[in-house]
Formats: sequence, C-alpha cells, structure tokens
Amino acid sequence: MKNNQGRFLLTFSIFTRAMVLLLLVVFALNLQYLNWKNGYNLSRLVGLAAGKWWKLFYEVYDGFYSLFGDPMVIAQSNAGMTWSIRVMGVPFTDPIAFISVLVKNHEVSLGFAVGLIVPLSLSLIFGRVFCSYICPASLLFFTTSRVRRYLLKYFYFPEVHLSKASAYGVLCGGLILSLTFSHGVWTHILPYFAIGQTLFHAIAFGSLSTCLFVILFFTLVDLFLGKHFTCKYLCPTGQILGFIGSKSLVRIKRDSSQCLDSCNSCTLICPLDVNPKIDETIDCSLCGECLIACPTKCLSIGFKK
Repeated sequence: MKNNQGRFLLTFSIFTRAMVLLLLVVFALNLQYLNWKNGYNLSRLVGLAAGKWWKLFYEVYDGFYSLFGDPMVIAQSNAGMTWSIRVMGVPFTDPIAFISVLVKNHEVSLGFAVGLIVPLSLSLIFGRVFCSYICPASLLFFTTSRVRRYLLKYFYFPEVHLSKASAYGVLCGGLILSLTFSHGVWTHILPYFAIGQTLFHAIAFGSLSTCLFVILFFTLVDLFLGKHFTCKYLCPTGQILGFIGSKSLVRIKRDSSQCLDSCNSCTLICPLDVNPKIDETIDCSLCGECLIACPTKCLSIGFKK
C-alpha cells in the first residue's frame, strides 16, 4: 500500500511539473493572442494575416477565454512567467523575486506581496513541495539523474558534496548582482527562471535566449557532479522553502519497528539527501521515491502527530 502511495506521488509530481511547463507555453502564446485580439478581433482576419494554423490557435484561445467572460479581460488576468504569474487573476510570486525587489526597491506592490501567500502556505503545510511538484527545472534534473544513474554503470562520475549553506551564498551573490545591474540577472542564476525565459523568447519572439546556455550548464553540473546537485547546493529557493516548511504539517513518517538497521535504501535514493532512517526530513519534498525503495514498507506520508 505504501509503495503504491510512493508511486502515485512520483507519478503525480511528474504530471504537475509537466503541467507547469505547459502553462508557461500557454502564457507565452497568450501574448500573441492579445496582440491579435487588439489588432484584428476576428479569426478570419487572423487567418488572412498569419495562416490557417494561427487562425485555429486564435479560435481556441478566444473560445476558451469566452467561457469565463470577456476574452480580453480573462487573457489579461492570465500572464507572467516564473518570476511572477497570475492564473485567473490569482497572483503567485516567487520568494526570490520578492526578496530581490524588496532589497533593490525597498518596497513592493501589494499584489506582488499577496502573491507569496500560496507558495508560503504550501511550504508551511507540505514542506519543500515546490521542488518536486512545481519547479520546471527539477523535472529536467529528474531526467538527468536517471541518465547519470545509467551512465554510472559504465563510467565513473564523482558525487560532490557541498554545504547546503552554499545556496545562501548564491542568494547573496545574486542580490549583489541585482543591485548592481537588474533583476534580470536571476534568469542566469536560477535554472527555473532560465527555463521560463527561454520558453518565452522562443515562443513569443521566435528567438533563442542566452538562458539556454544556463540550462545546459546546470544540466551538465547535475550530470557530472552529483544527482540533483543544483537543487541540493545551488538553489536558494529550495533552501528557503525548506526552512519555512521545517515544521510542516505533512511529512514522512517511519515505523521504527519495521525499519531495518542494515538498510539505507531511502537515503540512497533520495534526490535531496534526506535521511528518513534517522527522521531527518527537513528538506523532504514528498516526491515518494523513498516509499518505493523501502523494502519493508515502513515509510509513509501523512499528517504529523
């Protein structure tokens, strides 16, 4: 039963991150829809100007948004990228974006601050779930870790370990750079920002962003230095949300009577080096991999007592 819970969580986490990527694509295309809505406001004119496929695209967007009210108003209430995003008017603000804006501008808008409610609430209840269920970059690193695991059968790659405080060094360095230059530096520091920027440039402008090289860099780092190396040691977002969710309501629970002293399956499989065996689960993202690996099914996920 507990193995099934783990498989469900792992499958669901892959699905939700894929949906986040799809949402970013949809929002990048949203800009094109708004341009045509303002310029033509008729699918026939869009077809004449851009062709039948763009005409179909316009009709799909227009028809979907019409289900909820004025298409223009609804489209404008769905916008943004990984920095800050609105879904049906509900704002979501990245914690690093909030910190960066606050440090540089010494103030933030009310809507930008309200956007923190959802991510912080998720952390307080579920812990570091952003990493396994929302972050689009972690889906890339999930795939990279599988490739690394396969290559390790034939080649040697080191497993490099750093202090998890390294992520706070990245945060401080990023803040200094954003003060010196602009908030845009974060798209070259945080891989999930880089993914959002790359998708937006490719879809909205038909051009490649330099952030593509950032994504490639972090992929190679994870491949050659260690599984989920970026998530564990370089991403300040995960560390901050892990700290906030250190007393989360939902967490891994261990039945000590069923746990084998000689077994370390849960620790070895964990992408974030969490150690459920000794109940060290502060950085747990509830991905479910340890539940699948546990031979005695002594691990489960639920509300803490």
